[in-house]
Amino acid sequence: MVKVKVCGITNLEDALKAVEFGADFLGFNFYPPSPRYITPARARAILAEIPAPVGNVALFVNEPKEKVREILGYGSLPSGRQAFCGLQFHGEEERDYCRGWELKVIKAFRVRTRESLIGINEFPADFYLLDSWAPGYGGSGFSFPWSWLEGLSADRFVLAGGLDPENVQEAVQRIRPYGVDICTGVEARPGIKDHEKLKAFILAAKAA
Repeated sequence: MVKVKVCGITNLEDALKAVEFGADFLGFNFYPPSPRYITPARARAILAEIPAPVGNVALFVNEPKEKVREILGYGSLPSGRQAFCGLQFHGEEERDYCRGWELKVIKAFRVRTRESLIGINEFPADFYLLDSWAPGYGGSGFSFPWSWLEGLSADRFVLAGGLDPENVQEAVQRIRPYGVDICTGVEARPGIKDHEKLKAFILAAKAA
């Protein structure tokens, strides 16, 4: 069954609803220019209340490694449970940058043309998040042609970009990715989820 990652978590209510509806991963955005940015202190407060079985992913954009490690260390919970299970690098991080982390690494690629996909599977990461290209590093709300992925092994792909409750089932059935990532498509406004859309998206993805 496809995994569902809900990104751009900024408050406890959205986090708990995502878990209740069946999300497998929650994404916390530590990129300050983003409208979905969350401070380490706020993230830590939310993480302390999230049930252990869900996976939490920390998102960074072109951040120095020292800063990433600082935030990860700050996120350690009083219970001793590790706050994050994965790192998502959403900028122009090079191959060497992605090596040597103790957590799973998701490297995001902004797909502008079919050629954007060349060599992705050779990149040193555990998973590859495929988003549609947009200026800056925010979600575009648009999808790239899924036909570009036909013939590629998608077992480590996390599909993003333009997904919503209406099209996610088709996307999963056509591509068979490891997971799907949702943010903009289930928001009431930037950083705040619409819980009805969120539930519909997760149920549709899981039913594919």
